[in-house]
Amino acid sequence: MGFYKKIVLFFLIFASFDVYSQNTLDNLGLTSATPAAGAYSLRKLSSSYLDSAIQVRRSTDNTTQNIGFDSNGNLDANSLTSFVGSGDGFLTIWYDQSGNGNNAIQNALLNQPKIITTGVIERSNGFPTIIFSGSQFLVVNSTVFNNDLTGCLVYNASSFNNRSGLARSWFTMNGIFGSEQPGGTTDFAYGIYNNKFTAGNGPSDNSIAGNTTVNDNSIRLHSWTRNRITGQINLYANGAIDGTANLNTGTFSAVTSVAIGANQTFTGGQVFYNGNVSELILFPTVLTNPRQTIEYKQGLYYSVCTLATQPSSNNQSVILGGTPTSLGVLSSDPDATYQWYSNTVKSNTGGTILPGETNTSYTPSTAAEGTLYYYAVISSATTTCASNVSGYVRVGIEITSQPSNSNQTVIQNSSANSLNVTATGSSITYQWYKNLNNSNTGGTLINGATTNSYTPLSTDLGTSYYYVVVSGNNTILVSNPSGAIKITTIPVIWNGPKITFEKSTGSDWMLPENQDYLTDKVTITRAYSGGLFNITQESNYNNNNISPLATEWSKGTMADFGSLTFSNWRDAMFSEGMDYCLPCNVGQDFVLHLIEDNIYIDLKLVSWVAGGGGGFSYERSTPNPYSPALLSGFNPLSKTLYDGSFTITPPNTDSTGAFSYVSSDTNVARISGTTVTIVAAGVSTITATQDADATHLSNTISADLNINAVTVVTKNGEITNIKPNYVNKNGANGTSSGVGVNGEIKLTKTSSITLFTQVTIPFEEYFDLEAGSLCGGSCFDIVTSNYDLVFAAGGGTVRARMWWNNQYTDMAMVYDKSFDNLTSADIANYYYCDYIGDPNLSCFNVDTPPTDFVGIYHTNSGNYYAVQYLSEDTSGVTFKYKRLN
Repeated sequence: MGFYKKIVLFFLIFASFDVYSQNTLDNLGLTSATPAAGAYSLRKLSSSYLDSAIQVRRSTDNTTQNIGFDSNGNLDANSLTSFVGSGDGFLTIWYDQSGNGNNAIQNALLNQPKIITTGVIERSNGFPTIIFSGSQFLVVNSTVFNNDLTGCLVYNASSFNNRSGLARSWFTMNGIFGSEQPGGTTDFAYGIYNNKFTAGNGPSDNSIAGNTTVNDNSIRLHSWTRNRITGQINLYANGAIDGTANLNTGTFSAVTSVAIGANQTFTGGQVFYNGNVSELILFPTVLTNPRQTIEYKQGLYYSVCTLATQPSSNNQSVILGGTPTSLGVLSSDPDATYQWYSNTVKSNTGGTILPGETNTSYTPSTAAEGTLYYYAVISSATTTCASNVSGYVRVGIEITSQPSNSNQTVIQNSSANSLNVTATGSSITYQWYKNLNNSNTGGTLINGATTNSYTPLSTDLGTSYYYVVVSGNNTILVSNPSGAIKITTIPVIWNGPKITFEKSTGSDWMLPENQDYLTDKVTITRAYSGGLFNITQESNYNNNNISPLATEWSKGTMADFGSLTFSNWRDAMFSEGMDYCLPCNVGQDFVLHLIEDNIYIDLKLVSWVAGGGGGFSYERSTPNPYSPALLSGFNPLSKTLYDGSFTITPPNTDSTGAFSYVSSDTNVARISGTTVTIVAAGVSTITATQDADATHLSNTISADLNINAVTVVTKNGEITNIKPNYVNKNGANGTSSGVGVNGEIKLTKTSSITLFTQVTIPFEEYFDLEAGSLCGGSCFDIVTSNYDLVFAAGGGTVRARMWWNNQYTDMAMVYDKSFDNLTSADIANYYYCDYIGDPNLSCFNVDTPPTDFVGIYHTNSGNYYAVQYLSEDTSGVTFKYKRLN
């Protein structure tokens, strides 16, 4: 009796383990010599497979049930719909039919793909399919897919697969099958990227995309092979080669899971697929003939035309009566039939049948001039489809030499290099066009430019491109656009002694010693991370291809000035085949163009610290001895009519030349030497001209002088804005202030620094900037349009938060100018936050102490006031303000 107990016990122990045996996918035409690593389908792939196809959860009560196959080997649709009922059905397990137990599983309800919607099975070409719609994926826990790999996929990709970018950023693709890992070296993914089926490879951090646009909801077969040792990856679309590349291998370590329906299994950076998947079969080897067998069988079952060979997409040009290269097409179905068509447009529909051309190859006719495209229609037992359209076959004229694509920078009214085109054929005519865009369509016809050569004019400033239309018998050809022809004024070239600027790692970019001052408009620095920026015009690096503001960059030196191609700094940092890579550019020569000053500087990147700290250095040229003087600090002024006269403060300069000054409107202000005499209210532009000295050329700089009229009351009660006998608030003769018609104090004279008002108000009480009065605590909840500013009480050492009346007032946060230097000219230079929670990046510090910025308030009355926080105590906040307009 004990003996039988041992047998039963052994049987129970043995039965508790999962036992897998390899299944031959004979329904796909394979033998046991081609074992699969994972086989996921909604039809039976192996006659020896005895388990279910899927496990489904119904939405009505979240109960799950296995669903198998019917007697024909198709998904048991009756059992599926009977179980789910009128609700939705979701996949919890997609069983692996290979026999390896590599099931694809999803336990999270929100991430489960769908197979039934309101009681109706999702279908593609009439066959059941699984829907992935933006957040659904399945997980396979296995390392078997890390080495050599062949995949055969049947799918429909929707237009929502819209991820795009550089080849090296493939890990952001809409993944169908992948194991991308953060910092991983063996990670990979297959999916949709730039509208094409794409394979990404971790060790090379690169990818290969197919040629076929796939996100159009059409059912497709896509296969791939990957050789882990050589790095060779091949892509196949509906049986034909679609892309190939060698993505180097590098070192790698196995990942433990892969996703179906996403680029990876972990949540950080996960990007999902949108569309259907009907079948996915994976092999741990690189297959050729078996892969073609699978594609053929998949095509027959899913009614997809599979072609092992497509017509060549290469363009051909031949002479009349010449012999072009033959075009070929080949179906995976040995019983398929063929019919060739010609077309006047590049399309595989709407063509003209070619009688008798029913073979797998066709040699285009050259009996008449013209341009035609060709394709074949292939018919098999289950489907009829058209091949890809061929490249054009042109008989007659041909452009054999295109206009130069080299860029030219030409000084205005100087000579540009001519552009030339060469064409072969008879009865050829030419017509040149000018375009503001880099395109050979939409240009403006150039009268008289009707030969094969054209020299661009250099009279108008700006950048243009040129192309030529070449016409012959029955053929019209358009050349490529030329390179950019940039017409510019005489540039200022810094070719003085080289200096090295360095910002050490961890140094404070706000300190002048860590900033490279170039001109009054451009100062270059770098924060603890990110790229270079112009701290004169922006507070930090902007990653949207605009920093540093007011600059453009080109690889090369000024020795190549005529052929330089300028772009923003980020694009200039691109290396061949890679995204922008700063360390890769150490030692690289650049030319920096200061756009507003038209200054060109030779610059070489010497060092760049990646990661934190923000360290970098470069070597650059300096102004040559004969450059114009660098003038700055000549700012707009605001005076009153009562100021009478004042002495001009000269601009900052690096030259010793003497200054002279001119007023544009002597009815507003007259100048004698350095003395300005105010004549009337209005605006006059003051231009300062500095003479040349031994090392600098002459230069000019201008600023507006705004003369304001102030209306006050005289001792006799007369209202005036010109008479000097006005009275102040004490009834005495006014000197720097008077009394307005309503008894208010009016400033009549300005000092060298714009006058301001300083007040102290309690926390949480609104202040009217026009009237200079408080609303009082009673209106904190309901504030009328008169009241503009409030200092809310926050936490920390500095409690004050500079806020505003959301309903009637806007505020700009100013970091790059001091309170004293703000003038009316600055009003339009900033973004005005609409409300306290405005998401614009310019408003991100609104809930921080106002110790490092100045606010410009735009009031309901249309005025602009600069406001600066000064101090606070328990009784309230002290601040100063001045009107700018």
